[in-house]
Amino acid sequence: MNKSIMIQENGLSVSFHIREDGVVELNGLHPVQDNVKTKIQEDPEIISPLLEVQVTGKSTRAMHAYKHNFSSASLDFHYVEHKLERWEKGKELQINLQTEYGMQAVYHMKFFDGVPVVQVWTQLSNQGAEEIGLEYVSSFIYRELCNNGSLPYGEKTDIYTPLNGWGCEAQWKKDDIRNLNLPGMTVDGFNMPGFGNNRYCYGGRSSWSSCEYLPMGLIHDRETGESYCFQIEHSGQWLVEYGTEPGARLYLALSGPTEAENGWWKNLKPGETFTTVPAAFGVVQGDISKAVAVLTAYRRKIRRPNADDEKLNVVFNDYMNCLMGDPTDERERMIIDKAAEMGCEYYCLDCGWYDKGYWWDRVGEWIECPQRFPNGLKSICEYAKSKNMVMGLWLEIEVMGVACELASKLPDDWFICRHGRRHIDNKRYLLDFRNPEVRKYCSDVVERLIRDYGVGYFKIDYNVTMGYGSDLYTDSCSDAIMEHYRCLYQWYEDLFARHPELVVENCGSGGQRMDYGMLRLLSLQSTSDQTDYIYNSYIAANVASAVTPEQAGMWVYPYEDEEEHVIYNMVNGLLLRPYISGMVWKLSENSIRLMQEGIALYKDIREDVKEAVPFFPLGFGNIRQDALAYGLRREDTVYLSVFAPKTQDVKIPLAFGKEIGRVEVIYPGKANCEYKYGNGILSVHMPREKTARLFKLTLK
Repeated sequence: MNKSIMIQENGLSVSFHIREDGVVELNGLHPVQDNVKTKIQEDPEIISPLLEVQVTGKSTRAMHAYKHNFSSASLDFHYVEHKLERWEKGKELQINLQTEYGMQAVYHMKFFDGVPVVQVWTQLSNQGAEEIGLEYVSSFIYRELCNNGSLPYGEKTDIYTPLNGWGCEAQWKKDDIRNLNLPGMTVDGFNMPGFGNNRYCYGGRSSWSSCEYLPMGLIHDRETGESYCFQIEHSGQWLVEYGTEPGARLYLALSGPTEAENGWWKNLKPGETFTTVPAAFGVVQGDISKAVAVLTAYRRKIRRPNADDEKLNVVFNDYMNCLMGDPTDERERMIIDKAAEMGCEYYCLDCGWYDKGYWWDRVGEWIECPQRFPNGLKSICEYAKSKNMVMGLWLEIEVMGVACELASKLPDDWFICRHGRRHIDNKRYLLDFRNPEVRKYCSDVVERLIRDYGVGYFKIDYNVTMGYGSDLYTDSCSDAIMEHYRCLYQWYEDLFARHPELVVENCGSGGQRMDYGMLRLLSLQSTSDQTDYIYNSYIAANVASAVTPEQAGMWVYPYEDEEEHVIYNMVNGLLLRPYISGMVWKLSENSIRLMQEGIALYKDIREDVKEAVPFFPLGFGNIRQDALAYGLRREDTVYLSVFAPKTQDVKIPLAFGKEIGRVEVIYPGKANCEYKYGNGILSVHMPREKTARLFKLTLK
């Protein structure tokens, strides 16, 4: 056969090679340019199949240790046909593959107009007579990373690992690849095969997709200037794996759960189909900021169209550094007045509205607490509406507390179970959305709250993890997590079909479930539970790498009545999606005026925020840095947040390919800082430490 499939779309050059034996290889995915190396002659000693599929009862191809790049079943898939067709937002490539024992595969690669990022997934179907056990299936594998240029990958590759944690989200770590147990020593060694068995990997272990890492990554080739970006679009378990390949090559493998890491196993019966979780991969000529920019554009392409991400409504939420889950009728009315005075458009009553006292282990029925609201919760909702704000409520819809009376009356198969018992996490049972009765109950709850209270916004939280998953009605506990999420996604799709204007915020103890499985459906993401405004700026300076700016809910929650404190809080949110909160009853008239000014400015610039792409002129921020900078650019308009948590003097290199015509501070209106631009450097002298300013730059 020995033929090629060559595609050039949206600045990407993608090449596939079909070997004589029918095995398909992805051997090039580069920016369109003249000097890219593309392998056109097959090497009988080096085989790079398009898929990696580990089948129970089949061997690996060679010594591999824990790596997932040498499955023998991967060579069983042979080319049948391919087609490239137009779809709504671009083109889609489908490559059909088949084995002799009846397993078929359809490899999908979607292209999006104007964006050098592809979305990839594979469907496997068993058309044979025997059951087939699946232990690993790649969503995407690319074995030619940093293979352009003259230097080997080990001498020029930077890997960016997206560390994530509770209260310290989106904290990137940059490493030379030689510091990640991939030193390249086997590449040049005498009489060595050109690869090692070691790998560098990270992933999601349970139902908090971003508990330890974000399901994404970035790579930079220092020699060629190319930067790669990728993400895995799933809320459960996932794996990112780097390793070495024969021929002195570097590979990246992206997948959902695996047997080795997560205990995942799927028994594919005759006639059944399995679909991998989607993954995205892109490459650009440029730095990491440019890679994040194209990933941002891609995320906007795959996201459910919704009015909220077009308008960017300003939300007041009564939780963080405010009522902290202890609402009452009197307190809510007082804070609603303040929210309306500041110019907020949505008001979200956070946790605690459904019970008195210690409510944590009694959640699940979602009925208002009359002791907290003697006039009824509806009167609070109507009061917010009378102030021209849409009313919102907090829910943790996927759980029931262990002390919830309803939970004791329900059958076990409503819940995540293992070893004959309900799984309990953080004093909650976890509802299993694979059960249609669960989905109906949760729909009924939401419909009642919309109908009876006029709710137009839900903050849906998730403060639990389900461990390995459920062992009810499944081939493996891990597969139950995957199916739970697929059913949850469908539940949201059905909800939005009934209520297209409904706004839903995704929260998982802040940013512990921050992924584009959820965010392709939900318009907002709570980015953190961090309560310290200075620490929060280290998240604000980075989080647009993980979430589009208009989806990145960032707390603006002053808890001191001091001018620079209020300004710093506001700058945290102005180039993202500000969640207004804080101890507003403590704020003086001047502080309220600063809040009003910031919210009014946000309304003026939010048309730019929803279209602009992020950049990071000082690199990604980390807690060791004295100064931070994060910006958005839309054509010739640039906004730049400058934070000085530990210094008064900040110097920021700026390069846009155009001259900067004007530099001005736009928040606060009274700049009260010194600044000048020259020789590509913006120099800022702040009045003191712990200050921040928002700049606007106009390009010529």
